[in-house]
Amino acid sequence: MISAYIMPHPPIARPEVGKGREKEIQATLDAYRKASKLIAEDAPETIVVISPHSIVYKDAFYIASGKRWKGDLGQFDAFDVSLDLENDSELAEEVINLCNEKNIPTVYDERGSVRPDHGSVVPLSFVYEAYKKFKVLRISPCFLSNATLVEMGKVIERAAAHLGRKIVFLASGDLSHRLKKDGPYGFAKEGPEFDKKVTEAMKNCDFKAFQSFDDDFLDMAAECGLPGFIMMSGALENYKVTSDFMSYQGNFGVGYAICAFKIRDQYISLAQKSLEYYIKNGKKLQLTTEEKLKLPDEMLRNKAGCFVSLKKHGDLRGCIGTIYPTQDSIADEIINMAIQAGTRDPRFYAVEENELSDLVYDVDVLYPPEPATKDQLDVKKYGVIVSTKYKRGLLLPNLEGVDTVDFQLSIACQKAGIRNDEAYEIERFLVERHE
Repeated sequence: MISAYIMPHPPIARPEVGKGREKEIQATLDAYRKASKLIAEDAPETIVVISPHSIVYKDAFYIASGKRWKGDLGQFDAFDVSLDLENDSELAEEVINLCNEKNIPTVYDERGSVRPDHGSVVPLSFVYEAYKKFKVLRISPCFLSNATLVEMGKVIERAAAHLGRKIVFLASGDLSHRLKKDGPYGFAKEGPEFDKKVTEAMKNCDFKAFQSFDDDFLDMAAECGLPGFIMMSGALENYKVTSDFMSYQGNFGVGYAICAFKIRDQYISLAQKSLEYYIKNGKKLQLTTEEKLKLPDEMLRNKAGCFVSLKKHGDLRGCIGTIYPTQDSIADEIINMAIQAGTRDPRFYAVEENELSDLVYDVDVLYPPEPATKDQLDVKKYGVIVSTKYKRGLLLPNLEGVDTVDFQLSIACQKAGIRNDEAYEIERFLVERHE
């Protein structure tokens, strides 16, 4: 995941609907375009949109399927504001697979790809002005517990990591609809109070605050975006996050806030910190209690094999990893493998201190391998292990230039020293990629 955004979805923001009134929320329009420019610079493969104006169920998350999504603002007499985008079916199916594992209820069908959804169209129409090379995955929040909303956000982030998919998470939602007497729902004191607390939470990346409101207060505030914001908080849980709060306006009696969340992957940060500490101090990094508290629980609680890869000016500079865990936690595994990749890869001389600022890090966390046949492989999704009695070779998934299973297997066999005429066994493994 590259970044995340909170954006409102007022149709009046589009000149085709506002017919001049959109200028009354010029700060919001400026923020839309600033955020869209940042998204264009990040160049995501997919934008995941959480919209409360597609199909919504009380007890299940709705996920729009189909090859394409066609949306417009025809319901507001603005058919010229239209989008025709490819759905990321592969990412959707991976989300559903993980939901099934965690017993999170979902509904997956094409109805949401043909119905109006201004919650998606409005923010994406601004993005599309700046950047067009993206697919979409559109998901509706539901009325299950906050904990389930958070878990769904984690699932989305993890599904993207499994596929090595570069995504932007866009939580579409207005704030309170009760800011002014002449607004759409009148005035309630809870309206401005809600907007103040939520925007402060955005500015401070205080995502726990999104879950601090009781139901009666939320009913009085008449908000629409909060469930999507809570889902976003789950997707961001593994990252160190900084916010760029761009705008807030309530001119029409509805709160519109735009905030960008730039993320620093904790896995990448730890690998970088580990190698830099070793090169500069000649000894292994030992995390303090305070540093451990800043890491996600899963990095300290879980064990897994991992690979750390280093690149310099686009070229490989080192890559070493483990198939199975050798340390007490993923964090310790990363610390060790970063040092190994920088100093023990026999293909390269050890990294020197003057190179550290030029290095780019990737971290792959490996799920346990499982036996597989050739037709069960997928070069984008699964890594592969080939082995005979005495030889073994591994290749990570989703590598540039490796586009077929046959090519993937041939490289793995070459690494293992397995001849073309030798029989070998195949295992596959999932990877969570951090880059």
